[in-house]
Amino acid sequence: MLTSREVQILEAIAQGSSTREMAESMFISQLTVQTHVKNILAKLEVHSKLEAVTFALRHEIIRIPGSGDRSWRSG
Repeated sequence: MLTSREVQILEAIAQGSSTREMAESMFISQLTVQTHVKNILAKLEVHSKLEAVTFALRHEIIRIPGSGDRSWRSG
């Protein structure tokens, strides 16, 4: 489904990284990051980065580091 680079991009989005930050840390251009994001949205059939992150978390494609098995919901 998603390439390892696309998963890496999605994890960075979930952590709040900007396109510029992702490009710099992955040694790729901002345009390449934007292309990966477009491909992610198309593959997951969603319309926004927020929807993509939500989908990925629900389907265990990505995990937020340090979240463990704890639920953020109360009661």
